[in-house]
Amino acid sequence: MMSWIAVFLLAFPGVASAETEQEFSLCSAYVEKAVAGEQTDLGWPVFVKLTGIGTKSLGAFTEANTGKMIRIVVGDREFSRSTIWVPIPSGDLHGTFSSKEVATDWQRTLAGQLPAALCGAGT
Repeated sequence: MMSWIAVFLLAFPGVASAETEQEFSLCSAYVEKAVAGEQTDLGWPVFVKLTGIGTKSLGAFTEANTGKMIRIVVGDREFSRSTIWVPIPSGDLHGTFSSKEVATDWQRTLAGQLPAALCGAGT
């Protein structure tokens, strides 16, 4: 049995070295404002301004995860996913979506009642 595991790991080295994407959860204490923007060539944007505590937490999170793929989530929904090349100290986020309806839904979700739990960094 052990030899099969070794063969599997040698045949698929990405499995052995795969790193789990880090997640940053948005919650009501972290989101100050969310606004849906006008359509661009990339889709329909939603801009998010974080509170002071959310900005500080996101800055520390992105600094610790520079060079890695991260996910910004609300509950089990993914708002944004990207590789962090430099820390984000501004507290400004945005996501781009395929339709106005999806962007508007995200804007309403982020401007409404977000979960109080699951704030900030997690996996």
